[in-house]
Amino acid sequence: WIAQGAKTAKPEPLTLAPGSIITEEDRAYWAFQPVKRPVVPAADPAQVRTPVDAFLLEKMRPAGLAFAPEADRPALIRRITLDLTGLLPTPEEVAAFVADSSPLAYENLVERLLGSPAYGERWARHWLDWVRYADTAGDNSDYPIPQARLYRDYVIQSLNDDLPYDRFLTEQLAGDLLPAASQEEKNRQTIATGYIALSRRFGSLIERYPWHVTIEDTLDNLGRTVMGLTLSCARCHDHKFDPVTMRDYYGLYGIFASTRYPQPGLELFKAQHHFPPLIPEKEAAAKLAPFEKETRRLEADLTQRLAADEAKAIEFARLEKTASLDEQRRLKGELDRQLRRTRDAGEDLAKHLKKLPLIPAAYAVSEAAPSNARLQMRGEPERPGAEVPRKFPDILGGHALPADIAAKTSGRLQLAQWITDPKNPLTARVIVNRVWQRHFGKGLVPTTSDFGLRGEPPTHPDLLDWLATDFIRHGWSLKHLHRRILTSRTWRMASTDSADNLASDPGNTLYWKFNRQRLDAESLRDTLLLLSGKLDLTPQDKPFPFPAMKDWGYTQHHPFKDDYPSNKRSIYLMTKRLTAAPYMQTFDGPDPNACTATRDSSVTALQALHFLNDETVHTTAEGIVKDLLKTPRYNEDYLTRLHRQLFARAPSTEEQTLLLTHLKTLKKQTPDPAKAWTSLTRSLLRTNEFLYLD
Repeated sequence: WIAQGAKTAKPEPLTLAPGSIITEEDRAYWAFQPVKRPVVPAADPAQVRTPVDAFLLEKMRPAGLAFAPEADRPALIRRITLDLTGLLPTPEEVAAFVADSSPLAYENLVERLLGSPAYGERWARHWLDWVRYADTAGDNSDYPIPQARLYRDYVIQSLNDDLPYDRFLTEQLAGDLLPAASQEEKNRQTIATGYIALSRRFGSLIERYPWHVTIEDTLDNLGRTVMGLTLSCARCHDHKFDPVTMRDYYGLYGIFASTRYPQPGLELFKAQHHFPPLIPEKEAAAKLAPFEKETRRLEADLTQRLAADEAKAIEFARLEKTASLDEQRRLKGELDRQLRRTRDAGEDLAKHLKKLPLIPAAYAVSEAAPSNARLQMRGEPERPGAEVPRKFPDILGGHALPADIAAKTSGRLQLAQWITDPKNPLTARVIVNRVWQRHFGKGLVPTTSDFGLRGEPPTHPDLLDWLATDFIRHGWSLKHLHRRILTSRTWRMASTDSADNLASDPGNTLYWKFNRQRLDAESLRDTLLLLSGKLDLTPQDKPFPFPAMKDWGYTQHHPFKDDYPSNKRSIYLMTKRLTAAPYMQTFDGPDPNACTATRDSSVTALQALHFLNDETVHTTAEGIVKDLLKTPRYNEDYLTRLHRQLFARAPSTEEQTLLLTHLKTLKKQTPDPAKAWTSLTRSLLRTNEFLYLD
């Protein structure tokens, strides 16, 4: 088919260095170019508020487009409060903002919300989507991980503290290798490496655990979440589209192969193993020494018996065809006894590990024996190829670990330094694009986890680069990035349509209006609980009530399945890898087994049935009405108060007439006024205005 003229995905390169697949075309690709600060376009100050607006307006002009009018204050405070905190503003907060005549009223609102603990809880959920957070290990038994919540809390606190993003990444990749002024700081940095520990688990045998697929999951998530690259496509062969080779992949692989991952429990190894302690090392070592000595003895015994099993099985297979029947029976009896002894040795080890001394520990990583990886032909460890030094991908500099460092450490700290180097063309662009996507519903680069050649190019490349350089100049501050975006005219626009603009740009690619967005599953649940008066806003600072480790016996046929209902914010709910909560599935929650770059936004019959029948929706409506009817008022007053509570605005005359008419109809159907109001409230909770960020 080549001889017949089949076209390739891209032209063959004219020149190519020996041993390289990177072409000049690859090097010239926009995502691999250095991030440079573009000049802000000239614009009429009356039309723009920030440089963000100037870049967008420059693209609108040739299309004959202009910004939509600014949203009114009730709509604006509802939008920004839900965006930054995932909760509705109270009627009192709305009234105060509407009445605030200060020229900095809106900027002060932004600062108040960024300073709220609810901001960290809301935006940590986005990060947890990307790093596929869960409180269980997955695979076939889904063992619980009581310590995983410590990483979740680390993310929340880091965002509330506005920890610089470069430091945030460094701690998650190599926090255990950073200097610490106190045990508390050391613990926090160790917990941060829970990011790596979260990598999915596979298989059920501890002695033959397929670590290569867990490391593949680490690299896949690191590539997609932080670098915007599909690194795992280079596991079995050079990447088919991006300039990432197998040598690049296994150069990174060796860094994580030199890292000790914790083992949360497996079907045939029902105990935790290699969890870094959160107490001083000497104290932990003293408490663990007898336990670890016995562990080493039992592990050595098991390894020896496994080798003997293999030898005995080979002998049996060799003699089976030539030995007499009596000899075959004797050999089979010996093999069966050997296998029973091995099984008993495995059970002895498992029982011993359940006696692990209770020491505070983190679901985190630590250093293992440093070594380079070998290429795995077709991605199979049983088919090793040439050894590859630990290194960064060639297209991003190809930095290799110096020999003296490679001999002593895994290289995770150096990897973090390469990734967070301001000269790295991807890191700042990727996170800026992710934040933009969460604010506007779409990214400047639509494929938020793929900046490679198969991804879509940026719609506004100059704006992306200006935001990225501004982000780095201001200390990698995520709160500064939020301010840049949220104080723009672009973000403050109304979501109203214009016939002319729709004709020119039906997809709103040029941002001439604000995109309406469906409330996500967590915001919807938290808002309903808040309205019902039942939302517990205090953090979840205690572990889930998992069964004691000595009682763990989960298997592929009987995996961990417990649920722990709570009225805490949704970020504090337990997340299982194998069985997603039905509510989260119904309302497009994240997949805890993969980087969820962008959530689906579906409208289904199941969602409508949920609002008709779900107990939370009913109790929310009942709670609202119970509070509403405490003080005798006219129906019009009740209706105005209800409308302000749900939609942050008073009803129009037409809406009020329509709703009062419906209320009269409902009151004819029941002698209880509260039931009529409750039915009306449930109807309002099902409206698009309640369910969407407008």
